[in-house]
Amino acid sequence: MAILSIIFFGIQYAQQKEDVSLDHADSLVGLEINGEKARQLIGHVRLHQGSTVITCDSAIQYLATQKISMHGIVEVRDDTLRMVGSSGMYYPDLRIAEAFDRVFLEDPGTVLHAGYGKYFVNEKKAYFKTNVSVEDSTSVLTANELTYFREEQKSIAQGNVKIVNAKNGITIFGDHFENYKKNHYSKVTGQPRLIQIDKNQKEKTDTLEVTARLLESYQDTLERLIATDSVKIIRGELAAEAGHCTYYTDLDSIILKRQPFIWYTSGGSDENQVSGESIFIKLEKQKLKTVFVRERAVAISRADSLYINRFNQMSGQEIILHFADDKIKRVDVNMTATSLYYLFDKGKGNGLNKSTGDQIRMTFVDGKIDKINAISNVEGQYYPEKMVKGKETDFNLSEYNWRENRPGKR
Repeated sequence: MAILSIIFFGIQYAQQKEDVSLDHADSLVGLEINGEKARQLIGHVRLHQGSTVITCDSAIQYLATQKISMHGIVEVRDDTLRMVGSSGMYYPDLRIAEAFDRVFLEDPGTVLHAGYGKYFVNEKKAYFKTNVSVEDSTSVLTANELTYFREEQKSIAQGNVKIVNAKNGITIFGDHFENYKKNHYSKVTGQPRLIQIDKNQKEKTDTLEVTARLLESYQDTLERLIATDSVKIIRGELAAEAGHCTYYTDLDSIILKRQPFIWYTSGGSDENQVSGESIFIKLEKQKLKTVFVRERAVAISRADSLYINRFNQMSGQEIILHFADDKIKRVDVNMTATSLYYLFDKGKGNGLNKSTGDQIRMTFVDGKIDKINAISNVEGQYYPEKMVKGKETDFNLSEYNWRENRPGKR
């Protein structure tokens, strides 16, 4: 009779409060735990509250607080969402479900694993922590913790965030990640870093690395990654800095703005620098093909390692650099073009040439300057060694802006 009274009281309480309803259990036993009446549900347990359905192997339902402790392959379903764990808790008053140990969540297009999960039914929100891993059709994300907002289709990940995209070979790291699936937009902050490895190449020099203060991704009609503030790019012998970078992943193209600067190596250890108002980098199969420098374009290279103050210089409204197999082949300077080129005879300084024209073309062999041609409205002047020696800085072009702080890999 006592057991029947407890069962009747529990069912009547649930009906009055419109709380959890018991759909099935193989057996039911009345209990008292720490002074609170409870009932133990054993075998093929199924309960529901509104659209939320809970199944497990066994459960203890506390009749006063209505909280439910669940064990043995616990599953919580809410519409299309399914959360599974080895054990769990459910709080009917708050409409909150917890899952512990080997937690698994499935929602259309998304699969998640974690050590702990918490689902807020009313808010349509889920929180996970401990070895969080999320997989969708294109990528895998790992993090220390993640919050998922179902209706907004928004995710926020925190701590040791890593996103691997198998489609384009890109891996992104950071401390904080936000994804807005409806808007096809995501962003990473907290020392974000992008790595892209060309799987077709075995050399590490084919790895692209990008760092910035903010990294954003747009997956709409034209997929692109945008890096903002203190942007640094490393790829083999190429390095770059800018305030803003747009990387069109499908087009193999990079646009640099806000004081962009590029360093590249050719002909052994020779350092070369390029700057302008904007720089467009065209890759071909992730190899450097063409660099377009627009407005106040400047290209500088060290003339000889033994003459530390001598720099070959070019300036114009546009500079185009052509590469093959990642080696410089030709440089075209267009519109108000100026070049300053140091001469050497058997390793010794032999003055310099300064030329102006509508266009200047410089060709290279094995990364070293072979010919310089000025085209249309050409003016040139030669300065002998005795005028140049010790006074090299006096001859620098007004646009000269050599920088020593080339970015290095982290």
